[in-house]
Amino acid sequence: MNTPPFDFARPDCPLAPETYYKVGGPARWALFPRNAREAADAFAWAVQNAERMFIMGRGSNLLVSDSGFSGVVLFTRDLTGIESLGDDRYRIESGVDLQWLVREIIVPNNYDATGALTGIPGSVGGAIVMNAGTVHGATCQWLESAMLMCEGDAAPHAFPVIVDDFSYRSQTFCGSRALVLDGIFHFRRTEKDQREVFAHYMTRRRDIQPQGFCCGSIFKNPPNDHAGRLIEACKLKGTRHGGAVISPLHANFIMNEDRATFDDILALIELCKTRVHEQFGIVLEEEVRIIA
Repeated sequence: MNTPPFDFARPDCPLAPETYYKVGGPARWALFPRNAREAADAFAWAVQNAERMFIMGRGSNLLVSDSGFSGVVLFTRDLTGIESLGDDRYRIESGVDLQWLVREIIVPNNYDATGALTGIPGSVGGAIVMNAGTVHGATCQWLESAMLMCEGDAAPHAFPVIVDDFSYRSQTFCGSRALVLDGIFHFRRTEKDQREVFAHYMTRRRDIQPQGFCCGSIFKNPPNDHAGRLIEACKLKGTRHGGAVISPLHANFIMNEDRATFDDILALIELCKTRVHEQFGIVLEEEVRIIA
């Protein structure tokens, strides 16, 4: 691979500090563009010059191999612009912290997205890609359009988003090797005081979700059921492998408690999948993105 022609390129960049799991070896090259133009240029270069590439926001939904990543990692965390467009519409860049958005924009303006997005870690770009949310809603239902750059594109383009383009924890308008630069969001005001809603859901998350080094939920919920319930029914809460443990508080969380390795966490993921399939005939699907 050629050396990236950017002053924001870093060779052999450790990835563990960049992830919520604090696990992972180095990237051959990491690119840290400071604005959308640099991000688009970096993406175009990586598509042409790197056999492997992935795009990383704030590292909340990733499990990275201890052997690292042999290609290019493109970070979007410095794309943090927000522009009010009026009438409760905003252009929000992909690196904006989702919880900053909730605290500083959604709650103060009494928008009804509070219940859906409170407490979810990560960036706006990551939330768009995985349609992050809760039982109260998901990111893409407030998304009017996304500014994307895909393989083969000479420049970014705006993609209008309609309801048929997204579903539970997924969407069809943005592929795994596409770059989200920003999104146009149209929020809705509600009469219910969203400060109370925010406080309620933050308290609830603290009560039922473990705190520490983890990626959030490991598995998507299967239809009409909950992954955590199935794993708990298999009596796997508290099961350990090396420095990793299936949380005794919530079975859909695997924690790095004591310098866990990639293999420690992956072993518990596979154990959960195997036991749930054996006992219930259900194949759990990972919500966490595994980079190996």
